[in-house]
Amino acid sequence: MPVRESLLRLLALAALFAAAAAMLARGGIGGEQGAVAAARSALRGLSFDPVGDPEAVLEVDQPLAWAVERSRPGRAGVALARGETGAVRWRVRFPGGGEAVVAVGGQLLSVRRPVPAAPGPDVFPWHVQSSLQRLLPLIVDDPGRVTLFRSQSWREGGSLWLRGRFLGGSGELPVGWRREAEVELAGSTPMALRRFVHPLGTDSGVVAGRIAELRMLRRPAVLVIGIVLLGALLAGAEAVAFHQRVAFWRGVAVAGAVVALGEVGGLPRTETAAYAAVGGLAVALAPIWTALPPSRLRLGPPVGAVLWLIVAALPALITGVGGWMPESRPIPAAAAPALLLASAWLPALAEEPVLRGALPGLAGPVLGWWGGALLGAGIGAVLHPAPAVPLVASVAAELAMQAGLVRAARWGGVGAAVLARGTCEAMLWRHVYPEGAAFDRAALVGIAIGVVFLAWPRRRD
Repeated sequence: MPVRESLLRLLALAALFAAAAAMLARGGIGGEQGAVAAARSALRGLSFDPVGDPEAVLEVDQPLAWAVERSRPGRAGVALARGETGAVRWRVRFPGGGEAVVAVGGQLLSVRRPVPAAPGPDVFPWHVQSSLQRLLPLIVDDPGRVTLFRSQSWREGGSLWLRGRFLGGSGELPVGWRREAEVELAGSTPMALRRFVHPLGTDSGVVAGRIAELRMLRRPAVLVIGIVLLGALLAGAEAVAFHQRVAFWRGVAVAGAVVALGEVGGLPRTETAAYAAVGGLAVALAPIWTALPPSRLRLGPPVGAVLWLIVAALPALITGVGGWMPESRPIPAAAAPALLLASAWLPALAEEPVLRGALPGLAGPVLGWWGGALLGAGIGAVLHPAPAVPLVASVAAELAMQAGLVRAARWGGVGAAVLARGTCEAMLWRHVYPEGAAFDRAALVGIAIGVVFLAWPRRRD
């Protein structure tokens, strides 16, 4: 085996292992066991002993999480999003009654117990404020720095219910944010506690506006992909008419893989069907596009690993030059290893054959292969941009990955681009899923494929 090729294989393996180690070091979203323990303790503080094994569900307020990341860029913003703001939290429900919400950082956000059969005597009117304030230490770390600003009462089930709303300063939150706490009593029994934050209007407004802008920006890109698919259909019909080779069964296999991933991952069937149609059609007609080299699949995973190392560093780089880009991708509501696989590999299987194969092939007579490839990179950049500030940073961050995928396609064909995209996306998505070996294995599928390809005996391309 030539020394140069051996050295390249070693470098590729080193890139794979470096990316895998960095991904595992960053980990996923933790705190589930701590949330269960905090929920039990909080319910006992309300004189209720929960029974049974609880269900813990990960929840996220994504605009709030990105708003606090904008106000405190970098890891400090991520820590706040997963801490006091409660943007990322565990909801713990006990089968025998009782529910609590705990931030992934361990802070209790809310707790509610079942209504007892005998809530106890009603609180005297002149004792309302003191009765509410004595419960604040269960939910607020600094009860002396919050003040009662609203209270209400009503009669329900033969008992007098009281609710008090307390207002506090920003504390450790960014300037302009404010904290509130809520306490609820039924008779003399504490029923519920809750604390939450109100973000500064500028932070939440910028994030919400950018998300809306990017949704509008995606529409022309989706339209272009539709036009490309229409052109691919016409080219395919011409190929069949002139008895040119098409990869019909390969397209069917890709469409079947997409459908299987979508079903296992629990994605909406309409979305899965669209991905399957796009990817299957583009792959079936791939032999028509003759400008690309034969597939050299072993190049894909190392390129994807290097791309992940680059893209993972972009938020810090953009922040360093005065912009902002969120550290995290959108956190899924129903987290499962199969969903991680589907989120990463469905776009790779469906979009890469179009952007790296069909589009450059159709645009080649006018723009040349590189012109068509750059056009595909630009379209891909506006399909999945992050809500960065300024807007050009959103597109530039995704364009960095798209440029790497163009190079992967030029070196190793569309197959290498698919493996590079899936490998990179899986590692990017890993950090917004819970901790656990099953999620690690799902994110490392591309790395494992790359190690197998690179360790396999040499073959002729």
